[in-house]
Amino acid sequence: MSSNPPQPSQSPGYTPQPPYGQQPPYGQQPYGQPPYGQPGGYPQPAKMNTLAIVGFVLSFLISLVGLIISIIALIQINGSNGTQKGKGLAIAGIIIGGLSMLFTLYSLGNR
Repeated sequence: MSSNPPQPSQSPGYTPQPPYGQQPPYGQQPYGQPPYGQPGGYPQPAKMNTLAIVGFVLSFLISLVGLIISIIALIQINGSNGTQKGKGLAIAGIIIGGLSMLFTLYSLGNR
């Protein structure tokens, strides 16, 4: 009897897988990965603009102050290049503050 194990049958178009390549020398990064310590991590999440929150809340209580603070917040957010969020709150504060002022002026004029 022969001591050779049976070989799997190969299909006609089958080419055997090449052997694994050599490992990269110590200290080099494989496959073009950037070296450790280089920038390129995850971006920092955008932070909420505090003035947008304050302006939104104040637009219900003191409409003129809320309107002004919301405008300042919107200018800051637009100039932050995406590092600040809260644009929706600032716009809502502007709209609510403006409508509150118009309603107050209208009601004072009809006395």
